Amino acid sequence: MKKESKGAEVRINRFLAICGIASRRAADQLVLEGRVMVNGTVVTQPGIRVNPSRDEVIVDGKRFAEPEQRKVYILFNKPRNVITTSKDEKEREMVLDYIDVEERVYPVGRLDRKTTGVILLTNDGMLAHKLMHPSSNVKKEYIAMLGEKFTPALLEQLTGGMRLKDTGEKVSPCKGKLLHDGMEVWLSIHEGKNHQIRRMFETLGFEVKRLERVAYAGLTAGDLRRGDWRYLSRKEVQELQHLAESS
Repeated sequence: MKKESKGAEVRINRFLAICGIASRRAADQLVLEGRVMVNGTVVTQPGIRVNPSRDEVIVDGKRFAEPEQRKVYILFNKPRNVITTSKDEKEREMVLDYIDVEERVYPVGRLDRKTTGVILLTNDGMLAHKLMHPSSNVKKEYIAMLGEKFTPALLEQLTGGMRLKDTGEKVSPCKGKLLHDGMEVWLSIHEGKNHQIRRMFETLGFEVKRLERVAYAGLTAGDLRRGDWRYLSRKEVQELQHLAESS
């Protein structure tokens, strides 16, 4: 949703919705009932536009002003083939297509198109920057599903700190565990190199058939189905803020 610049006019129903008075439809009804005044004059046309920084809006005798944009924190369970950029020239499905909120939010970091699982979105730029900074040490947990068995010896190589075959980059040691007789591997990493998990397995000659991020900074999908989202609780936000400040 396009954000209006300061001083721009908006429809009265949108203004009332932003102020938390009523939904846009209910706000239209308030206007039709003659319960809204703009600059001392009762308005009865739902299509009227107001300037939040200039006009005085009164509803049922109470004056309202546009609040500062509230900070929102959202956890989304990303489906496969959904991208995490805010624009896409190929018109593919994007994470933001699923998030229906007034605020303009952005993904914190990225998941590649084929990877599923949890991703955080927010309009708190300061927190997002801190969480994405290399020094943050935010823990990210994944389950990689493979086409053939992985062995304990290979797991030791995978988690002990390795160089990626394609670029020679060094990745830090991480935690890992074999699941389902080695057909799946759970990994917990703190870094966020591009396609890192897939490249780590490719270095050892394995193709990742499916990859899911099951946790980000301790946040898990829980009961969220693919394509669903929820707001974080106050406690979860406080824990994220504490994590960001302690890094």
